[in-house]
Amino acid sequence: MKSNKGMGYIPAIIIIIVVAILVAAGVYFIRIKLNEEKIETLKTNMLLVQWKARNYVDTKKAAKEEVTYVGTKVSDMKENILISEWLEKDVIKEEEYEKYYVLNDEDLKSLSSEVSNEESSYYLVNYDTYEIIITKGCSYNDEEILYKLSDIERGKLEKENNVEENQEQEQEQVEEEKEEV
Repeated sequence: MKSNKGMGYIPAIIIIIVVAILVAAGVYFIRIKLNEEKIETLKTNMLLVQWKARNYVDTKKAAKEEVTYVGTKVSDMKENILISEWLEKDVIKEEEYEKYYVLNDEDLKSLSSEVSNEESSYYLVNYDTYEIIITKGCSYNDEEILYKLSDIERGKLEKENNVEENQEQEQEQVEEEKEEV
């Protein structure tokens, strides 16, 4: 009579390797999805700050009141640790320090914004162009850190275009392979 003592070592090792690969792939894709969600939340907050800043200025102008910008000029906050570290990254030129205003949580509340600053970060606004910057930045591809709202939106468009191009290339390859057969 033949005795079944269970699975051998080789099949067990193969199963463990396959399960490990599946778990690693799942963790990888979950991390990508979480990062995309964080970026979308950050982008939404930046758009809200932009809208509130624009609305504040437009309301003052419509009421023919003097517009006093909310926040503190970057040039006046060079000694702040977060701002000084951020300025070392050369996101904006020194000539632009006078144009950007740092918004602390009280400033955001005065703009009637439901948004508060991210941990260890500030929102900055340029009232001439309504460009919004976040000092901690974000990354789509773990290579380049984006700080400006316009760059974050451009990064998303580039990513979407790359996905579309890859899909088109894959479809062209499939069609070529069908023609060869």
